[in-house]
Amino acid sequence: MQLHSAFALSLLLIAKTEDSDEIDRLIITNDIYPEQYSIYSSKYEIVNIIVPLNQLNYGDNPGNKYIFFFVEADQDDFGRIIEKGLYVFKDGIAVKLLDNGRDVAAAADESNVAFIAAGDGIYLYNDERVSVHKYGNISDSIIGIAKPTHSDIIYILTEDKEVYIVNGLDDKKEKVNDIINAEQIILDYENNLYYLDSDTQVYFYDFLSVTKIEGLPDYAFSARLLKPPITTQDFVPFFVDGQLYCINTKGYAELFDKVEFAGNGTPSAYAMEDGVVHYYAINKRIYEFDIYDILHNGAKGLLGKLVKKTVADEILTLIGLLV
Repeated sequence: MQLHSAFALSLLLIAKTEDSDEIDRLIITNDIYPEQYSIYSSKYEIVNIIVPLNQLNYGDNPGNKYIFFFVEADQDDFGRIIEKGLYVFKDGIAVKLLDNGRDVAAAADESNVAFIAAGDGIYLYNDERVSVHKYGNISDSIIGIAKPTHSDIIYILTEDKEVYIVNGLDDKKEKVNDIINAEQIILDYENNLYYLDSDTQVYFYDFLSVTKIEGLPDYAFSARLLKPPITTQDFVPFFVDGQLYCINTKGYAELFDKVEFAGNGTPSAYAMEDGVVHYYAINKRIYEFDIYDILHNGAKGLLGKLVKKTVADEILTLIGLLV
């Protein structure tokens, strides 16, 4: 129940509409993203959004505005990705940090550290100066990064599709030989590592062995692991060809069949980490949805037309399951 409620909140899906008491499935289209929720517009596609769940957002933040990172990219005529930079969004302003930044990792703890994966190694984010500096001597071309809580290690995924454990104390790295052909890595909040391989299959790594996740499509045109809400445990969302699955450490996936994304409603990036404030990127824009604000002030645009005013108590019940 908690797992499904998280999705209901993150997608703002309520099982009542003006036309009927219940819906079996909601199709997400481009119209579901009201202009009023847009907070950033770009020349390029936004392909990654990361919300740090440490003191960068939960410490001394008098403006109560979330800090998040995002990555922009373009494609050439052959479909190859052209990097356009990694940014931090702070106090309503986007600041470019790196031309070749690709991913960000921050442990869900009391630190104020964010590690950035880049084409020439690892960088550290400095929030006071809103800048970055090189971390250690690693020079690999890194496409993914993950930081466990209560640990000195860092996981990095290189452009060669290899995963390494970097010791934060001495900057040494050790290859994880059990992980092969990885294209994306994600940690849950129990420090379990999930990865997506080049065949769009998902695996779970528990420091001892690798387990293939069962119950997923044999092939996918588009697939991406999502960082789970902090309010949930032991599962990671998986977005594949317009459908959402929940995968867990037991080795199987469950289809979340209450929602489906149409082609023009599929986000290019999505961050649900905070649990209550969520970010979608679509059509070169970033949208911010604050569930508490919607609860107290109502939904805007087409979203407001879809959701009955009488649903407020149901939203509150869902939030109660998560916080």
